[in-house]
Amino acid sequence: MRGAAACFVPVLALAALAGLWAGCVRSQSFVNDHPYYDDSAHSYYNRQGGKGAGTIAERIEQLGQPKKKVVVFDFWNDTPVQGGDLGSFAADELRRGLFETERVILPLDIKAQLQTDQFIQGDKVKVAQLVLEGRKLGVSVVVIGRIAKLVFRQRGDDVGLLRQTQSLAAAELEIKVFDVQAGREIMAIGRSGESSTNALVAFEKEHLESPEYRSELSKLAIRDALSAGAVDGVVKGVEKMSWEGRIAKLNGRKIYVNAGRVSGIVNGDILRVTTPGEDVYDPATGAFLGTAQGQLKGTLEVVDFIGEDGAVASVHTGGGFHEGDVVRLY
Repeated sequence: MRGAAACFVPVLALAALAGLWAGCVRSQSFVNDHPYYDDSAHSYYNRQGGKGAGTIAERIEQLGQPKKKVVVFDFWNDTPVQGGDLGSFAADELRRGLFETERVILPLDIKAQLQTDQFIQGDKVKVAQLVLEGRKLGVSVVVIGRIAKLVFRQRGDDVGLLRQTQSLAAAELEIKVFDVQAGREIMAIGRSGESSTNALVAFEKEHLESPEYRSELSKLAIRDALSAGAVDGVVKGVEKMSWEGRIAKLNGRKIYVNAGRVSGIVNGDILRVTTPGEDVYDPATGAFLGTAQGQLKGTLEVVDFIGEDGAVASVHTGGGFHEGDVVRLY
């Protein structure tokens, strides 16, 4: 009888384990969040409006500097932990955070699959190429990022049929922000994050060590790193920049500017117009030094708006304006 009872206990344990296993492999945080970042319907690209439209805060915000147009390139996953598109996941998490602040503009028509590592040579950023790409995309700010480190560890009891195991992941990120018009880096920040989950393990430990499971924990650690002030840091850096727009088209006495109500331009705003600045290179090394400010041509007055985010202006002072000329708030 004692022998039968001894055999019965493991059978009960394994039956209980079978019921628990389905909920133990993945962290509950990942299970809860998984529909969010796997469902393209929740992507910031598919969201046509932000929260708080028409609020007092928004109207007051429009009285300040116009919002800058920002593009975030997919992060460079500079770690041995590959798979799971971690670089694009990190970039989309940052895009989502920036979009929800409503303090910058992420143009919905820009879905360029540009990678940060395309603009890295050794330990240096190819600033000239990065700035040129930003100008082609028509944005004021380019953000690039690097996943510098990913660590995955497990700890727990090694003895017993049912034992508790904790899986942990840590991520270290580096983010750089570039002013496209000035042709220079304006800030660099580093952030770290972590994630963990507990599981009951019998003979299925290999599932906790699978690449898919590590990718899930890594994503949660990346999200944690980006939530640790990264979005706020980027926004504050961008808002310290002076806003710049462009003359998009001239039609008789009407001059069209590539920024309007969405950007925060207000009817009656006076805009200074300058020629596009020239890029300056070191004659000895050929290194890109930055972009010199252009020559003042005159001023425009905003009199109307057009389309989703365009303005119509009339000549206030000066003349000789051309498409591509730079405009700034007076």
